[in-house]
Amino acid sequence: MLIANDKVSIIIPVYNSEIFLRDSLESALQQTYSNIEIICIDDGSTDKSPEILKQYSDKVTIFTQKNQGLASALNTGIKEMTGKWFKWFSPDDILYPQTIEILVKKANELGGNYIIYSNWEIIDENNHHLRNFSESNYNDLNEFDFNVRLLDGQQINVNTCFVPSWLFEKGYMFKKLKDPVALDYDFFLRAGILYGLRFHLISKVLVKYRIHMNQLSHKKILNSLFFLNEVRDDILSQLDDLQLNSYQTALNQFNKKKSISKKTMEIGLNFMKKIFPEEITDKILIYYLNKIRKSR
Repeated sequence: MLIANDKVSIIIPVYNSEIFLRDSLESALQQTYSNIEIICIDDGSTDKSPEILKQYSDKVTIFTQKNQGLASALNTGIKEMTGKWFKWFSPDDILYPQTIEILVKKANELGGNYIIYSNWEIIDENNHHLRNFSESNYNDLNEFDFNVRLLDGQQINVNTCFVPSWLFEKGYMFKKLKDPVALDYDFFLRAGILYGLRFHLISKVLVKYRIHMNQLSHKKILNSLFFLNEVRDDILSQLDDLQLNSYQTALNQFNKKKSISKKTMEIGLNFMKKIFPEEITDKILIYYLNKIRKSR
């Protein structure tokens, strides 16, 4: 077993999460890695989430605030955490018992300038396995080329990620966005492009990611897709002319080299965004986006 020298802070923003909260907390508490603090921020829940959290008050640090949104809840947790590593985790999802141990080991091998992420298992509301999802492996790419893929829309499941806390010591705070679903994309782009963090995939399944119709990421998907471009443009606007031109040139070249099948899928996605009503496209878009994501 790995010697637990470095503290890991697991930050769980909670809002009306009573259905799956207990399973999520138990998975964090049952880690093989011992030096962990679990910080839960109840962001004004109106269901039984506060009662469930209270039952864990001897094992979990709890903060309560009026409902201010996901970014505010994360920032509250970050201000209070004392760990060398930050783990953003959803109250819907489940960690495998060795997840933190594996992440810490890899983080120590790589050094403190990496965001580490992993593959993940998709489960349903009843904890039934649906399938595994394998992230694109870009470990051999340099920092710039990986950032180009992020700018092109490459997504990473934030619940798999492991982040060095020095990022927040340098002043990084989560932004309150018009669309909170884009918060993770904004996080990865800013961390990579503005703060110089690199990314590394562990090709193991370390998280059970739960699919259910009440989760925020499955609501208003159509609007979220449009907003991602705003996030990207905002971050690029903060670069100097030389950096901006370098990224724009590389992004154009990257798009030109895409296969016909990838271009066709992306054209189809843009077409659906324009013509189909949101209530029809949600399930179609989830499937379609995953197909594009797996092909990157």
